[in-house]
Amino acid sequence: MKQSILVIGCGNMGSALVRGLCLDKWQTKYDICLYDMVLLKAESLAHELGLSSIADLKEVQSEPYLIFLVVKPNQVKSVCQRIFHFKNSIIISLAAGVNQAQLHEYLGQSQPIVRMMPNLAVEVGEGVVALHFNSQVCEGDREDLLFLFSSLGWVFEAEEKDFDQITALSGSGPGFIAVFLEAMMDAGVSIGLPWEKSLKLVIQTMLGTASWLKKKNCHPGLLKNMVCSPGGTTIAGIKRLELSGFRGMVMDGIEAASKRAKNNRVEE
Repeated sequence: MKQSILVIGCGNMGSALVRGLCLDKWQTKYDICLYDMVLLKAESLAHELGLSSIADLKEVQSEPYLIFLVVKPNQVKSVCQRIFHFKNSIIISLAAGVNQAQLHEYLGQSQPIVRMMPNLAVEVGEGVVALHFNSQVCEGDREDLLFLFSSLGWVFEAEEKDFDQITALSGSGPGFIAVFLEAMMDAGVSIGLPWEKSLKLVIQTMLGTASWLKKKNCHPGLLKNMVCSPGGTTIAGIKRLELSGFRGMVMDGIEAASKRAKNNRVEE
């Protein structure tokens, strides 16, 4: 008999998560059901992937094995109140800033809970997925979940105290990188390249750089120094970036994201 999975929330992150899971043949072991307060979101995603959807959480007839909470932090409490009776389900929360103490407050101390922080790249199997299991998740379930999530990208266990920082760096990271890539693409257009060619050049440059750093397992500064010839074009461009405060602005942006994750917890 197949185990059931309920995904609550089919926005950008929820959709990316479900599509990423469907990259593997996990469907042979699990039945997945989608729910979103905007019914059309759940129905459209379910139709795309050949899954099922529901219009109301009251339609869930048997206790799911896994329940994913892919909702905004300020919606977590109300959603937990609607699934409170599923005492044996493993609750997997993707809500930034909502810690396990809060989830236990909403769901009870005996509830198996996993905090999960992925990013949008899980949709194509190249994401970063941080996990933190509470003591109510047994070793067998922990191993099953690590295997289930292996189709999403790099999966690792993290201390809960590090989740706000992970949220800022890898959870928000695709947004920061997209802004930088868009700026590079616009620069290509500014110096005379068509935007299509500029975008392709920028994306491949980013992919190649990331692959090189991953394979060599070295500090990015080493690659920078290798590319910068004395008196050359690269060092001239880097000098202008440094004069503009580029490095500090990137650090400030990530620190602001980390603070917002902490504030989400306070607001709850």
